[in-house]
Amino acid sequence: MTISGVTGSLKWSYHEAGLLGAWTVTTAEGVRTLSATLIKSDAYRVSQRPLVFVASVAHAVRRWSVSELQIQGASLTAVLGPMEK
Repeated sequence: MTISGVTGSLKWSYHEAGLLGAWTVTTAEGVRTLSATLIKSDAYRVSQRPLVFVASVAHAVRRWSVSELQIQGASLTAVLGPMEK
C-alpha cells in the first residue's frame, strides 16, 4: 500500500521539528516507510523523541510515530509505527 501527499511535518510534542515537502508512505511486509523532501528542520528538535509524522490524508489529519529517522541533505527517510488515533 502506498499513500502520498505534498506537505507534512515532524512534531516533537507541539513543536515543529521539521517541515516536509512531497512525501510517500509505503507499507511492505508490515513495515511503514516514509520518504520525503525536507524543506527545513530544527537540528535539536528533530533529534528528540518521541517524534510524530503529521500529514493530511483524505481530508483528515493523520499522525504516525517515528521509530527510526535518517536525514541526508534534503532527503528524509523514516520507519513509522502505527497510525495514531
